Amino acid sequence: MDDNGASAAADQLAGAGLRMLAGTIVDNAGVTRTKVIPVARLRQATESGVGLSPVFAVMCADDGITESASYGGPAGDMRLVPDLSAAVLVDQSTGLGWAPLNQFDQELRPMEICSRQVLARVTGSAAAAGISYRMSFETEFTLFRPDGQGGWTFAHEGPGYSLRALIDTEAFVAELLAAMEEAGLGTELLHPEYTAGQMEVSVAPAAPVTAADRLVLTRLLIARTARRHGLRASFAPVIVPGDVGNGCHLHFSAESDGVPLLGGGGGRYGMTARGEHLVAGLVAAVGEMAGLLAPSALSFTRLVPGHWSGAYACWGVENREAAVRFIEGTVTSRPGSANCELKCMDHAANPYLAAAALIAATQDGLQRALPLPDPVGEAPDSIPEAERQRRGIFRLPPDLGTALDSMEKSPLLRSALGEGLLGAFVAVHRHELAAFAGRPEQEVAVALRWRY
Repeated sequence: MDDNGASAAADQLAGAGLRMLAGTIVDNAGVTRTKVIPVARLRQATESGVGLSPVFAVMCADDGITESASYGGPAGDMRLVPDLSAAVLVDQSTGLGWAPLNQFDQELRPMEICSRQVLARVTGSAAAAGISYRMSFETEFTLFRPDGQGGWTFAHEGPGYSLRALIDTEAFVAELLAAMEEAGLGTELLHPEYTAGQMEVSVAPAAPVTAADRLVLTRLLIARTARRHGLRASFAPVIVPGDVGNGCHLHFSAESDGVPLLGGGGGRYGMTARGEHLVAGLVAAVGEMAGLLAPSALSFTRLVPGHWSGAYACWGVENREAAVRFIEGTVTSRPGSANCELKCMDHAANPYLAAAALIAATQDGLQRALPLPDPVGEAPDSIPEAERQRRGIFRLPPDLGTALDSMEKSPLLRSALGEGLLGAFVAVHRHELAAFAGRPEQEVAVALRWRY
């Protein structure tokens, strides 16, 4: 957006009742950080940005500060510039608005650690190669109510997907749907999920940067609506050790010159030849992406077989135990409805980086014309190990430390994210490993419950 466009957008927001804009970034810990800009300073913020220390590249989920080869220490500054083309007036009564922030240096050059601009760059590279993407994030979260003793308990007790659970949360659901509709999110579905207190909401697909923005805004609206009803929402990967936990599933489709690549073709299940290469690239890279997609000290206690979390690097048609689930769509909506779901992601991930890595992996598969392995139609863990090895079905890294090692060795991620950003990301999560090492899982779950 140019200066004239930003000025017009600022005037339009002010005229609609904006009094304060909550600008957000998602950092390498997966935490959404904010700066609140009064409406009187909004024009200036779009021209010169607002300040933030570059040390936020290595800020951790516990608010500890670590360091990498490129970041750490008290010196320096960056400028956060709101993208008013994505701004939304959240509440006219309070004047609260929201917009994503892009990170620049003091010469107003993009910072290498700006995950939103990394995603824009990777998306642009794919577009230059003739491929456009549509994405959507499914948001699982756990809703709590006061327990009457100063703590919190689940807002519903199930059963999973039940009408009873909906009735217990009906007022919250009604207001949330209204807020999401007002924000233009294109809500497609909202329902009680599998475990106590758990809910899920999905929104319409969009271009990658917009899709990641929508996830940030969706979580804001969920958290805010919950508070208005005396409730509280957690997006943590694990709430109760042993339960299935909260995922953040990333769906994508791809087109070339308006023609779908995952449907309407002559390949397997209607994929085009190029569509098969895209999916093959994602399957091949998902193991080295695991530390980016599930980066919390809690993540790998969720990422286990039997939890429908996608613990194996393979793909399958509607297979919810595979890391990559292929969805043909109903016969009435094909070929445009065909898409893939990346299941092994949770809310500790930075959605902009997750989407960027997905695009990089699928583009790598296309450029190398990777053959698509055979689909897996059963739970991978039920297949004998020797048979899994023969079929090229591999378990994702079993723990965060191993996953971070794989990330550091990945030429794909190093190229897509850049040396400085990758180094800062790994440093943040190695700090988290050390900070929570040896602590009981339930203690870690409580410590991280309200962080994401």
